[in-house]
Amino acid sequence: MSENKSLFVWNNRSYSATELVDLQEVPEYIVTVQSALRFCLSQDSEWTLRTSGSTGTPKTLALSREMIYGSARATLDAFELVPGSTAALVLPAKYIGGFMMVVRAYLGQLTLHLCEPRALLNVPEGLDFVPMTPAQFIALQEAGKHLKVRTVLLGGSALPARYDTSSYPGVCIGYGMTETASHVALRPLGSTVYTAVGATEFSVNTDSCLCISAPHLGIVQLQTQDRVRLLDKKRFHYEGRLDHVINSGGIKLHPEKFESVCDAHGIQAVMSAREHERYGQLPVMVLRAMDDVKALKKALRYWEGTAMPKEVCIVPEWPLLENGKLDRLKLQSFIKSHPDRLFPL
Repeated sequence: MSENKSLFVWNNRSYSATELVDLQEVPEYIVTVQSALRFCLSQDSEWTLRTSGSTGTPKTLALSREMIYGSARATLDAFELVPGSTAALVLPAKYIGGFMMVVRAYLGQLTLHLCEPRALLNVPEGLDFVPMTPAQFIALQEAGKHLKVRTVLLGGSALPARYDTSSYPGVCIGYGMTETASHVALRPLGSTVYTAVGATEFSVNTDSCLCISAPHLGIVQLQTQDRVRLLDKKRFHYEGRLDHVINSGGIKLHPEKFESVCDAHGIQAVMSAREHERYGQLPVMVLRAMDDVKALKKALRYWEGTAMPKEVCIVPEWPLLENGKLDRLKLQSFIKSHPDRLFPL
């Protein structure tokens, strides 16, 4: 086997994979990189990691080397990353997004700059590829920092509509999950159409939930809880999570649709629900401040559906999971335990 020429840049020094693994007394984010590289350097047949738990309880998954390497090669091809291409790691490698970036760098023999996830302003300019979360991307925009890189890949959570525009060329969003070893589809900002990566193909079940077939990942058929509008076997529109659906007296409400309307009008709001004896669930719009209620009412005038939320809950802060995603289960628990925070809308 030829020598692996991937390089990992940390503290202004370049290391080979084996040199980085051998470093002692390094910060936690480098420790997670070392762990990922040990997998690449080993003969282990699988890698075990935990899901984020954004739609329920976190669980431990074992991903095969076939899936991990298949996903990495598909990404390298999709973004035309070749030996010597440059990238940055700004995600913790203990989660799938950061872990896969380390694997891509090793397999693709890239030069990967290792950046502390909270120090985004230190990301070098002129790189070819930088994956990050929408929250990190927004923080950069609010700081007036526009990364001069060829491609920025976003993933892990939804991006507010005010940023999801063609005003950001070179920025795209991935669709995927831990079970698929990162993304299996991509779309540019400003578009609503996801297109398959690699040999991936799509279908839907009777609930219009996406089913994934990806032979390059060893996936014959993976059924998701994501409702989509299928265009063809390679493309779809994402509509929302089936398990986020609120069933109020037989009327099914998709929180993501309400939230996107609010976001388009500059209101940060989340739709949740509370239990109701007659209707099963009642939708509740959640805000951080009472001052936003008037603007929320105005934004919801643009909602074209017939069902409208009738209550609002004010929370002191958004409950977040460890990886920064909204914890919808904790939000429902807060509503249940704080009826004094509920107000008519």
